Amino acid sequence: MEALAFPATPEAAFDADYAALFADLTRLCRALGAGGRADDVAQEALLYARAHLHELRDPARLRPWVRTIAARRVGRLRRHDAGVDEADLVFVPLDADLGIDAARAIARLPRRERQAVVLVYGLGYPNADAAAMLGVSPGTLGASLWKARQRLARELANYGPEAEP
Repeated sequence: MEALAFPATPEAAFDADYAALFADLTRLCRALGAGGRADDVAQEALLYARAHLHELRDPARLRPWVRTIAARRVGRLRRHDAGVDEADLVFVPLDADLGIDAARAIARLPRRERQAVVLVYGLGYPNADAAAMLGVSPGTLGASLWKARQRLARELANYGPEAEP
């Protein structure tokens, strides 16, 4: 039986997984609102991560660590932007049959609530991972999700089969 070949160093493992990491981070950055700059932010996060691999304590946590770096970079980028481009919210569930404009409703949420909704409900990250990416506690993330659900329920209450178009 042939032995499996494992990369000899963390750098080699990182380099071997680079294309998949880049695709994952680009999708994440776009979903968090980086828009047309998603590729650049993903690339910057990967360059930073590669240069700081010695800081990664558990190599099995590479993906969550790099996602956190990328999410925080998007957060810094977004702080300098005045508004949210609804076209950036590409990973939100919609129901076209009901005419629900979920993207617009989510775009109007405060930044932390919007990011929590996109990460957990749009991209399907577990709460603990989403909290780490945003640099908040799981309890804070849960509170943000609860507030977001309340706001969305109020805003989207006018939609439905009985609602007037």
